[in-house]
Amino acid sequence: MISGGFMYPTHPRFKLRVCTLAILSALGGFAQDGLTEETTLKQTVVSATLSEHETRTAPASISVISREELEERNATDLLDAVRGSPGITLSPRQVGGRKTLALRGLEGKHTLTLIDGRRIAPSDDVVGHSDYQYGWLPVSAIERVEIIRGPMSTLYGSEALGGVINLITRQPKDKWIGSLMLSGSALADNDGGQATQGSVFAAGPVGERVTLRVNGESTQRAAVANKDDRRYSEIEGRKTRTAGLGGTLKLTESQSVDVQWSKGDEVRTYDDVSSAGKAYENRYDIEKSQASVAWKGEFGAWRSQVRAYRSEIDVTNTRTNGVSATRPQNMSDEVVDAFAAIKLGGQIITIGGEHRTESLKNSGLIGGKDSATHKALFIQDEIALGSSVMLTAGVRGDEHELFGSEASPRAYLVWEASPELVIKGGYGHAFKAPTLKQISPSYIGAEGPHTFLGNGNIQPEKSDSLEISADWKRGPLNLRATLFHTKVDDLITYRLIKTVGIRRTYLYDNVDKATINGLETGFSWNVSSNLLWNTNLTLLDTQDETTGKALNDRPRISLASTVDWTIGQGWSSRGGVEYYGDQSSSAGDLPAYALWNASVGKRFDQTFSLRAGVNNLTDVRLAEKSANFGYAELGRNLYVTLRADF
Repeated sequence: MISGGFMYPTHPRFKLRVCTLAILSALGGFAQDGLTEETTLKQTVVSATLSEHETRTAPASISVISREELEERNATDLLDAVRGSPGITLSPRQVGGRKTLALRGLEGKHTLTLIDGRRIAPSDDVVGHSDYQYGWLPVSAIERVEIIRGPMSTLYGSEALGGVINLITRQPKDKWIGSLMLSGSALADNDGGQATQGSVFAAGPVGERVTLRVNGESTQRAAVANKDDRRYSEIEGRKTRTAGLGGTLKLTESQSVDVQWSKGDEVRTYDDVSSAGKAYENRYDIEKSQASVAWKGEFGAWRSQVRAYRSEIDVTNTRTNGVSATRPQNMSDEVVDAFAAIKLGGQIITIGGEHRTESLKNSGLIGGKDSATHKALFIQDEIALGSSVMLTAGVRGDEHELFGSEASPRAYLVWEASPELVIKGGYGHAFKAPTLKQISPSYIGAEGPHTFLGNGNIQPEKSDSLEISADWKRGPLNLRATLFHTKVDDLITYRLIKTVGIRRTYLYDNVDKATINGLETGFSWNVSSNLLWNTNLTLLDTQDETTGKALNDRPRISLASTVDWTIGQGWSSRGGVEYYGDQSSSAGDLPAYALWNASVGKRFDQTFSLRAGVNNLTDVRLAEKSANFGYAELGRNLYVTLRADF
């Protein structure tokens, strides 16, 4: 029985589903499991506390996706890499088939994306209908992806309401490593969607004190026309080019300096029809860049880091046939952060701070630009309460130039009840600062049929979350379950204040409140030495406190299951399914759907491997299920990928 004030979902139908599916998952785990590489080997993560922890005992709900797993999934970007993970659902962006990742029933804008702990310039809450945060880093440069579910503002500040996705890049040791990847795919009906991808990564030592890293990637995917009206694109076309260069200089045995630079250019195109009935091509040119320098040092019991970096994204829109384009926009983050951690007996104390300047260039602002400064200090203590209990507690204070201050406390307890059983849980507060459009009283957005006004009195969105989990592992079997409750206040939306003819004027304001209850459960099992089964199940019960209805675009059930079979002589195969249950939307209810996938791989030697597969085996098209879906999935598509590793 779970106590301590945890709030259970109250809807009867939800209770029944939770109980039934949890029992079936557990029983299914004893009969047929899938222990992925994530859980087979002991893994360490750094995103939960800035110190290394084994995944099972880290003070947070964490999933880790290894580089090998990314290759098995044939992931082409971050969205491909993490979909199907516990707690992750898809949020619609309404144009070009775009979608974003959402954690624990919150929105995509409530998930903070990091690269080696560096935040990227956010776009999906600034640029309408955008999903530009997923192509900053080639997959070939990723060592692992750490997904933290739950509030993490105590360490990372704004945006981390639903959680954090941290991309950990590959680092060389004492020899050169590298990989080359070539991939191609096509829709089975040959009606658009053809794609090619090539990437390269190399890293290694140059002398005794210097290591270098280099990566590059080029991708291209043709648009997919809407089968019901070919004047529209169901899925947009994309062309991307990214490049990165980095290096580490070892100053002494205990100190180093790391530098990094990356740049990406992306073109998105899709066909559309204007309100006047004109068919046109919509094109977005997106430029991204990030540069950083960091000093790291270890002095006895002390470990510290000082870092400065800058992220920038520039978006330009053009439209054919005389249709008016949207305004160009430029967003940037300039950050200086630091932390120091000391180990004192049975505890690790970490203190740190951040100074961040967020800037936006948009002609809807007076003078065409605006900025805001964020300042923060935090402290965290990891305390051993005996040999089997660890308490992690911390608090962060943020000072925002425009809205004021926000405190984000967090406390998390981990109990290793036995070698097989780990029980953990805690409380966390998180927030998301308003965007510069939302909080600037000078902002006027009037590009479409309606006008949107900034609000200088707007406050940050806030959440308070509780969770408790159990993880049981014996031999080849691993069972896990997490219950969570989240209360969200001051959600920012727009409020109608005036109507003149057909034009409506809206004011950004704190209007909505929501409650989200959920269960994340699953099992992993090595059925035999060459057969592996893994399943994740997420149940959500959401409520808009203003209307009393369920939140839109949150599937009540989502499930992902894979079976891996190592055949022998370098051959392997995988079959899997992603299931998204029924959900509501602003346009009406949406039905459930399932995507079945299968692939086979061959490793020829230590260098070369080949993988071929089929995604969406049953050729599900969301528009045929309901015209109300705000995103699209590729139809049945076949792919072949060749890799060379050294």
